Amino acid sequence: MVSDAAKKRFTRRTVYVATAFTLLAVVAGFGLAASFTVTQGPAINGGGEYHATNSIAWWTEASAGVAVIQTPVPATLSATAATPTVLAGAATSYAVLAATANDVGQYWKFTEATTATVNTELEIAFTVSTGATPVVTTSIVYVETQAAAPGAAITFTIFYDLGSPATATITLNSVSELSQQCSAVGTCP
Repeated sequence: MVSDAAKKRFTRRTVYVATAFTLLAVVAGFGLAASFTVTQGPAINGGGEYHATNSIAWWTEASAGVAVIQTPVPATLSATAATPTVLAGAATSYAVLAATANDVGQYWKFTEATTATVNTELEIAFTVSTGATPVVTTSIVYVETQAAAPGAAITFTIFYDLGSPATATITLNSVSELSQQCSAVGTCP
């Protein structure tokens, strides 16, 4: 058995050790706090308008990457909402702007599902940042689904010509794509 004197000594020793560790933690905390400095940056201004978003269930981006633009050169998509490019009834390649065979191109692959609504226009905005001193370019194209729903899912490849690797160094910083369904053919947001 442990005597009462031993219990008191153990209890006092525990209190002393616990107090010492607590003081050490407090002092260390003040030391760490003193080594960090937080400064306030400039005021941030914001503005804009919130728009609710929904995915287009029948139009999905399957993949994206960089590849050589093939021969024959893909047809250029329409840049006019009133005259969208009607998508082919089979897998086809298109170009955002005029393209050149064998140039390097950023591509996006889109899949049109069998549930696609017919004669529906999409506005697709491609934003590409290139160059050592970044230059950001946004190009908007308009496509329209076929007059009859496809019997099987169709994948379309859309290229953005980045230039010839033989004449220049190509620096691709970032890309983005935003597809939105128009309210009617020829009428887009």
